Amino acid sequence: MPRLDAIDVRILAELQANARISIASLAKRVSLTPTPCARRVQQLEKAGIIRGYVTLLDQAALGLPVNAFVEVRLVREGKAEVAEFESAVHRCPEVMECWAMSGGFDYLLRVVAADLDGYNRFLRESLLSLGCVDHVETSFALQRVVDRTALPLPSAGGRTRP
Repeated sequence: MPRLDAIDVRILAELQANARISIASLAKRVSLTPTPCARRVQQLEKAGIIRGYVTLLDQAALGLPVNAFVEVRLVREGKAEVAEFESAVHRCPEVMECWAMSGGFDYLLRVVAADLDGYNRFLRESLLSLGCVDHVETSFALQRVVDRTALPLPSAGGRTRP
């Protein structure tokens, strides 16, 4: 990872809070002029620290209030089974996150749905129809306790700030 100085960290913090901030406003907030500020943002993008910019939508307002956390175990973790499963979940827009895991199951998915019937359709048509899937266990989220998109940033010395 490239070494971040205090200004880089402030730029990242501001962009995490508001990715639509103008370069002029960002420069003012981090005590730079616009040209060097824009150059630093470009360097952070080029280094892969800034991967992109997104718009966060309200899941419930869009009629997708259900969050299901799905543990998936494959029949076996062979190359073909892994490729089949990972390819299939890439094609499922309901799958918001998919993590390969260590431990008692192979994958953990976060799936969104309009209701339990919608989740059940997804489960039957998208997951259980795959020959590589051996076992699925689902837990439904009752309440979101923490919802962050901003990562904890290191201080200029390289340590994470509380």
